[in-house]
Amino acid sequence: MCIRDRLVLRPVLVVGVVGAVVGFLLALSGAQVLGRMAVLAVLERAGRPSGAAPRSGRPVLAVVAGVALVALLVVAALPASDDLPVAATVAAGDDACNGHVQLCDRRFDQVAFPATHNSMSAADQPGWFLAEQPHGILRQLDDGIRVLLVDSWNGQGTQRSGVVANTEESRSAGLAEAEATYGPELVQSALRLRDSLSLTPTGRAEPYLCHALCELGSTKWEPLMVDVKGWLDRHPREVVTFFVQDEVSAADTATLVERAGLMPYVHVPAAGEPWPTLGEMIASGRRVVFLLENSSGGAQAPWLIDSRTEVQDTPFSFTSADQFSCEPFRGTADAPLFLVNHWLSNYSSRVTDAREVNAEPVLLPRLQQCRDQRGRLPNFVAVDNYDQGDLLSAVDVLNGVD
Repeated sequence: MCIRDRLVLRPVLVVGVVGAVVGFLLALSGAQVLGRMAVLAVLERAGRPSGAAPRSGRPVLAVVAGVALVALLVVAALPASDDLPVAATVAAGDDACNGHVQLCDRRFDQVAFPATHNSMSAADQPGWFLAEQPHGILRQLDDGIRVLLVDSWNGQGTQRSGVVANTEESRSAGLAEAEATYGPELVQSALRLRDSLSLTPTGRAEPYLCHALCELGSTKWEPLMVDVKGWLDRHPREVVTFFVQDEVSAADTATLVERAGLMPYVHVPAAGEPWPTLGEMIASGRRVVFLLENSSGGAQAPWLIDSRTEVQDTPFSFTSADQFSCEPFRGTADAPLFLVNHWLSNYSSRVTDAREVNAEPVLLPRLQQCRDQRGRLPNFVAVDNYDQGDLLSAVDVLNGVD
């Protein structure tokens, strides 16, 4: 990255460093002038010639300019933006929508959004095996992720503190899905490592975010939504989507969202009407979209939107980049939203795989191919380990924004 680019990315840091240096030296200059005046006064009272005292202003100003230049060069020599938190690259502004003014007049289905697969499965959250993201959902939001793909299951506390198990009604389905995803051997090995083979559910059933088996990792859903509500309060110009694989019923999902205080934020679709623009969603305050994979909220909760009619996607079971396909998978051909599933299912090499396939030379051509082949913009670009590669910049290219 060139020096100019680094300075542009760090205006606050540049101004702070230069301001501090210049302020210090100007203060020093003032002290020097006052000291010189005092010396002159003493010499005059003593009746001795003062001599040719040097002019203080020009040398000090020269020093100020020189040190300011050095400060700029020091800032430019700091690590490139790739070493900064992802959030540092997210644009912002009082008139921006999801970081860019250009997006405000575009309908929700005309915008590409960075998304994470199994967003709740995070390495920095306690108790998650086989994590697929580096950070939890709030950090993902801070870093610019705007679509969160999560799985909801009913779970119960167990005799082991902090360990949650699927309810009896959902355990067989969760075990089957986990074994289909990871393989029976890996699942059994993980359960042994977790000492989870003999867990006894003892607590009351509650909605959790789990990837099939809550024993392999869980996040209590309602408290997370309370935290998300707080994040939305602090970020009034952002539109966020939750795409839920819903094993928790729509009625229970609606209840927890209501209790979390999110109802003033949820988008309620108007029957037969197109999606609103991001600017309209932000102006109305209705800027959180909930999509359910298996059901809908019906007349009681129309804001729990049936993804089977609203979203079409690509396949997602790939083990190498050359297998990626843009072929239709789920959803109807006329669904207005398009999800591109872009990750590899090699669970022993997930991070290195993400570094390869999230890199712009792999990710962007696939997104462009899917756009051309399917005749619509990829709205949700879902990846594993979003911190690897170039997800945000590839989405910006799709959107045609800087």
